[in-house]
Amino acid sequence: MRRFLILTALGFVAFLTQVTSASAVSLTMGNTVGTPNSSDPGIATVRTDIDLLSPASATGTVNTATFGWSASCTNAAKIKFFRRSGDTLTMTAERGPFNTTGSDTVALSPAVDVQEGDLIGIARVTNCGNPVALSGFPSAGYVQYSGDVTGSVSLAAGSHQGPVLDVGATGTVTESVSRIIPVAISSPGAFGSFFKTAVQVFNPGPGSEAITGRFIFHPAGVSGGFSDPSLPFSVNAGQMNSYIDLVAAMGQSGVGSVDIVLPNGSQLPIVVARVYNDGGAAGTTGFTEDLVDPSGSFGSPTISAGITGYILGPADVSHFRYNIGVRSLFSGASLTVTAHDSTGAVLGTNSVTYPPTYLQQVDAASFLGIPLTNNDSIEISVSNGAAIVYGATADNTTNDPSLQYGRGVFGILAKAPPTR
Repeated sequence: MRRFLILTALGFVAFLTQVTSASAVSLTMGNTVGTPNSSDPGIATVRTDIDLLSPASATGTVNTATFGWSASCTNAAKIKFFRRSGDTLTMTAERGPFNTTGSDTVALSPAVDVQEGDLIGIARVTNCGNPVALSGFPSAGYVQYSGDVTGSVSLAAGSHQGPVLDVGATGTVTESVSRIIPVAISSPGAFGSFFKTAVQVFNPGPGSEAITGRFIFHPAGVSGGFSDPSLPFSVNAGQMNSYIDLVAAMGQSGVGSVDIVLPNGSQLPIVVARVYNDGGAAGTTGFTEDLVDPSGSFGSPTISAGITGYILGPADVSHFRYNIGVRSLFSGASLTVTAHDSTGAVLGTNSVTYPPTYLQQVDAASFLGIPLTNNDSIEISVSNGAAIVYGATADNTTNDPSLQYGRGVFGILAKAPPTR
């Protein structure tokens, strides 16, 4: 079951989403709507609707599906599962056809293997009834195609719909992305700098069990997946693993982001990440980078649909260079970014859309289309999906870096869809 709450507050926003921590006991995907108020458009007698709002909350298996239908029909509905790679959705499994009674719970036999981030869909395969949805929420909703989709389709080729599609599935978690290191680097930079990311992983116990998991490195500029370069780790109770250059230890270079994947039921290790300029004999300068909980729980620096947040530009742009980074989560993200000068006047606006698990880090002028001035503020409004947005500053003289996360400060007040 998936619930959406966007709450206003003074100076902060509480935004609740499904939990994706390693201790999750139930895998969920899709949406359960208690009182649907619309049906999908009849673009064809046979058609397929794919939910874009609520990807699988973890990797594992789903064995039960729920869906709403507008009539009692025989063999009318199929439940389908898709894996997204950039703009492409590829069907990985389907079950059915199922009879419909209006509000249905069906067994998926055999159970369906899904990866975190997979999508659920529903197909109308006979001329009887329709899938139902809930209108009235700011969302990406779902995408619709003519026919009984069985292969790969592009998002651009589908008809995008706004309502919340009433189809979901539940099951058992195998593993999940527990934390994200939004930016990790092993690369030369400007003014003779060379930036690296050091990571320590500590198992505090109690008990004697080792904590095992893996790092997955997603290079910047491409939509990431679970097949990206990875590095397993195992840490005994009371012990620590240390990597002076995590990206290089994974056999990689350049800029990217890192997911920390843990098996279900695993204790979360203590992880410290430090981004630093390696000055050789002159030593290092750097900062500790906070890890991000992708569940979007309170205090997590994720900005989700309907939320607006801010990052602040440098006080002196002649002495500091400034990059803006965006790491999207499993639903991708659509952002509108507006630069304001120190008086609050608008300098410029840019709208960008990112596929899932995608990192972009570029200089602020390239990102915004205008150069920054001293003490500018950058407003980030998310219309679809969720992202981690950060500003990265480096001193032009010492190459000393720092990082700030954009955090939501207000949002759209919306009532959560009722549940069955």
